[in-house]
Amino acid sequence: MELDFRKLDVIKLFDFSKEEEKLIFEIYDKLIESYSISVINIEDSPYNQFISKSENPLIIPKICYYITNKNNTTGFYLFIINKIETTVKGARTNNKFDTLQCLGFKKLDEDFNFISINKKKFADKIAGIFSSFNINFKDDRDFKDFYVLGSDKYKTMEFLNPTRKEIIKSFPDEDFHLEIKNDILSFAIPKKLTLNNALIISNFLKQI
Repeated sequence: MELDFRKLDVIKLFDFSKEEEKLIFEIYDKLIESYSISVINIEDSPYNQFISKSENPLIIPKICYYITNKNNTTGFYLFIINKIETTVKGARTNNKFDTLQCLGFKKLDEDFNFISINKKKFADKIAGIFSSFNINFKDDRDFKDFYVLGSDKYKTMEFLNPTRKEIIKSFPDEDFHLEIKNDILSFAIPKKLTLNNALIISNFLKQI
């Protein structure tokens, strides 16, 4: 596999360890079996519309792929990001503790305002803080295991049509986080980058 690293927007090969390079190539090689892939500049993606540096300075986008299916009927953005780890006091740790993760964006056809969706966990009580925005699915047995926060109940319900509910319910990793700001959908698994994570995030974005 050959990548033109001149297109990686000031990213150089020495930004990654040999193990990380190998994983990045492996992900690319596997994805290109099913998709068409272009390496693009971060500025040419929706990243800066969705996440500002002041909003989350601990995430640094390193590589952005624009990915389409072979028929070019649907497209999405897949990022390899660097998550900066901090100490309890908020100071940055040594670089060796930073981790690569995978983050995906997709432009939607409609503006859904703000929506956030997480799988419920036994110890997860933080959603109660947002009770004024909570979309209650307790009477919907098919979706009662998810925290759904939305600034507009009707737009949230419109987004969560039966097809999208099934796609979300069937996602194999319960630690995912889905967030929508207007017409941009963000989807991530806040875990160390793996080939499997990149593949299942890509498949989710293709379907959603």
